[in-house]
Amino acid sequence: PCEKVTVSSIIDSTLELCREMVTHENVELKIDVPEDLQLFVRPTEISQVLMNLLSNALDATARLPHRWIAIRAFQSGEEVYIWVTDSGSGIPASIVEKMMNPFFTTKDVGKGTGLGLSISKGIVESHKGKLFYDGQSENTRFVLQLPRAKEEGLSKNGSTKAS
Repeated sequence: PCEKVTVSSIIDSTLELCREMVTHENVELKIDVPEDLQLFVRPTEISQVLMNLLSNALDATARLPHRWIAIRAFQSGEEVYIWVTDSGSGIPASIVEKMMNPFFTTKDVGKGTGLGLSISKGIVESHKGKLFYDGQSENTRFVLQLPRAKEEGLSKNGSTKAS
């Protein structure tokens, strides 16, 4: 079921799962997320999307001299945006057109199924949101756009169950 949760709680739980991997890969992690930004979502599914984007960013920056991943969240009107940006210099247009298609991958054989972005896009769309690549960024950036939660009834632990 959907729950009202803070974006920071979703990001914190996602990072608990992959912080060791990020640290082991020697990647600088930059987080800019307001504590009170709320969504009405299935948090495990949004965490799965973030985990996929982080994993892709780690793979894509593996050979770069300066590796970093930034997660930024903010609200604009009725929408919440979560940016996952890495130190890469972007994705070629020929790949951008295909990368959300099932089974499309640029990874070596055995390194990926080509399903991560396709599944992630489906998850975000099931939450009435959008997942897209931001070709205007000077670095590689993916954007989750989700409807913001309404203001009533957030508990101290960052979530409330839907009734």
